[in-house]
Amino acid sequence: MRTIFNPGADRRSSTRPAQRTPRRAAVLAVLLGLTAALIGMTASPASAAIITVQDGFEGTQAANWSFTHVGDGTGGVSLSQPHNGIRSGFVSMRGAGFSSVGRRVTLPPTTSCTAGIHVNPALATQQVNFEIINPVNFTYLALKTVVLSGDAPYTFVSTEWKHGPTDVLVRVSLIGNASGTTLAAWVDDLGILCIT
Repeated sequence: MRTIFNPGADRRSSTRPAQRTPRRAAVLAVLLGLTAALIGMTASPASAAIITVQDGFEGTQAANWSFTHVGDGTGGVSLSQPHNGIRSGFVSMRGAGFSSVGRRVTLPPTTSCTAGIHVNPALATQQVNFEIINPVNFTYLALKTVVLSGDAPYTFVSTEWKHGPTDVLVRVSLIGNASGTTLAAWVDDLGILCIT
């Protein structure tokens, strides 16, 4: 059963207000970032860029996402700290292991794709993986690892891959540590842009 979390709504409001931008501006920022990344990739003159996914956990989109963990982790849809709109994904981790939020995506046959998502860390400095996974054999098609501070606002994280399968798992994983430090992050506004 999917749970709506409202972690730390009061904890951060006095020192770090929610990062909110108008929906159109946020979508435009994601698409511009993805387009810039794709321009750097090789494409033939006959290629066309297509927007494959725009998902911000809003409305029925929340049902696209699933939450997993290994160790003492949790996750869900949050009404606290959205990048945009009123909802975001939320993952937390205490100790070793990982907690993740992900969704399956069906892509058209493509030559290359770029995916981006916004991540808002809370509490301590933490490692976050943005993963594109082949669900058939659970191998990485792309992996972007970032270390984010609990003082940082939403950060745009992107990665790219070429000639992948048409069915992929897009996932953000929060990596725990053996010291038992509690880590948490919000994620929002996934976008995928592909070249056919």
